[in-house]
Amino acid sequence: MKAVRSPALRLWGRLAESTHVRRRERQTVLEGVHLLQGYQAKGGIPLHWFIRASVAADPEVSALRRHSLWPEAAVLADDLFDEYSSLQSPGGVAALISWPAAPASFPTEESCLVLDGLQDPGNVGTLLRSAAAAGMPTVVCASGTVQVWSPKVLRAGMGAHFQLTLHEGADLRDWFPCYAGTILGAEREASRAYDDFDLTGTVALVIGNEGAGLTPDARKLLHDRIHIPMATGVESLNAGVAGSILLFERQRQIRAGKKGRQEQQE
Repeated sequence: MKAVRSPALRLWGRLAESTHVRRRERQTVLEGVHLLQGYQAKGGIPLHWFIRASVAADPEVSALRRHSLWPEAAVLADDLFDEYSSLQSPGGVAALISWPAAPASFPTEESCLVLDGLQDPGNVGTLLRSAAAAGMPTVVCASGTVQVWSPKVLRAGMGAHFQLTLHEGADLRDWFPCYAGTILGAEREASRAYDDFDLTGTVALVIGNEGAGLTPDARKLLHDRIHIPMATGVESLNAGVAGSILLFERQRQIRAGKKGRQEQQE
């Protein structure tokens, strides 16, 4: 006899599989204790959540269950949990959440990271982690970029989503002309190196697609192009690595400026 699946369990399956369903419902799936801990720490409350029976007594899982505002978890038999989990080694907990609404308008007077058509969830998650770590609080995803709230990007982001303001679906032709800061695009053929620019002001750092690079729309609207010098014979850097280098160069310059001002005051 086939087991009866609850509506919440069926919703988990649809959200895990379908970009369309996630976008329509504005909901997604978190898997793994670390992600749920990060979500809980930021005050998030899941719609539903599930525990693999064999880890129900785990101290970290028990700590999640003690949150007074969270709904009661559904404890599932291991084989049933594994049927829905998208992880090769199921982490033992999963939650269905509504993703936060982005601000009504795209940023015009604050620094941001711009993802222009990136398709690899690992690269996008890496860049979100680097943005959070380097103090770049806003990330704008142009049309054509992989869905930032997909389970794969969430896993790669390791909780960075909950520390950032995220925008999706930006039309660069409409937004970039309204942006008050400097728009800099990373390109291998650029003549000026990344550390030749002052990144301490209001700046949009644009990272293009892993294979095709920046889109024509982005390239036409840049204020300048920057590159990362590499050893002879090396064709390119991974998009996640390249973007991370730029983010931390900006952070380095900001820190150096603060240190210089402090030394002048002493």
